[in-house]
Amino acid sequence: MRNPLRISSESRRGLVKTLILGLCAAIATFAAPAVAAPPRVAELSVEVLDVGQGDSILIRSPEGKVALVDAGPSKAVVNLLKQKGVKAIDLVVLTHHHSDHYGGMSEVIREFKPRVFLATNSSHTTSSYLKLLQLVRDEGMRSITPTTTVRKIGLGSVVLNVLPQPPDNTQEENDNSIGIRVEYGNFSALMTGDSEERSRAYWERNCPSLVRDCTILKLAHHGSRNGTDTKWLDVVRPEQAVVSLGTGNDYGHPHPETLSLLDRKHVPLLRTDLVGTISIVSDGKTWDLTTSKRSRGTTDVAVRSASTGRSNARETTSARSSSGRKVDVNNASAQELMTIPSIGPSSAKKIIAGRPYDSVDDLQRIKGLGAARIAELESNVIVR
Repeated sequence: MRNPLRISSESRRGLVKTLILGLCAAIATFAAPAVAAPPRVAELSVEVLDVGQGDSILIRSPEGKVALVDAGPSKAVVNLLKQKGVKAIDLVVLTHHHSDHYGGMSEVIREFKPRVFLATNSSHTTSSYLKLLQLVRDEGMRSITPTTTVRKIGLGSVVLNVLPQPPDNTQEENDNSIGIRVEYGNFSALMTGDSEERSRAYWERNCPSLVRDCTILKLAHHGSRNGTDTKWLDVVRPEQAVVSLGTGNDYGHPHPETLSLLDRKHVPLLRTDLVGTISIVSDGKTWDLTTSKRSRGTTDVAVRSASTGRSNARETTSARSSSGRKVDVNNASAQELMTIPSIGPSSAKKIIAGRPYDSVDDLQRIKGLGAARIAELESNVIVR
């Protein structure tokens, strides 16, 4: 009997395009926050979620608007989002039609009722992906696609630049990935799904300014050798690289060639399989980066000021100061404060400016240090 799911590439492309384009009109800017409550911190937040062997990146603007780029391999991402306090989502992005990027998307849509769905018209499809598109249509979501020119989406004061979409590659779905440059003031983050050399070269030719000099680079294809090369790093020149992958995955990600290349280019790397969820916050001038768990003696990472030029990364390698004692926040120097997990140059400067403190709880008046973060600091600091 003939397999009913075996249809031609041209037919698949037409079916996917029909489902996507038949959903609703495009939307370029979101006018109202997804959540009524004000955001806890008036900064951009970009979190590379620890979803195992897959990708899921949570973006929240200072105004409380929310975007999710990919949804990992399973519905477990829903609990992660709830733990992060997400109540609703403005935009979901599916970078390409592979299940390690859309495995949890159906549950995300059912739980958080996103307003807009961004995906490509790639000809690659499966029965599970078609079911996802059917759900998008049934939920009445608006659907948009990348175009051959740059598409800007306003997420409050944050801009998501959707890179021009390379021509459809019928042989390699990874090369149909959506590329996005997130911009907020002087801060930028570049994420390109599982893109390979063909699509990266297309972006280098067609939108060089959008792939050049990014603060944060999310490595493509989970650190695979075909996801990052010398030319790409020379163009992007990231201050920090991050990568999402599963512990002990069957693919050998990240590949040794990628790790060696990053080392030669002096680009620091954080991996979700080692440090858990990677959280970056920025006020558009400076940025700080923390991780959710300790691994191999390494805990949270303190990073640089985006407004003072490019510099080397500094990892915090112990849970306390280098002397093993708790740090006195009323008297410590900036360098001493930066030995505290999750405290980078920006936070250290704010702590010094806010002195004196009567108790550790007083640190909550520092912008960016909420109650949860203060709880993490209590074992590492004292007030005298």
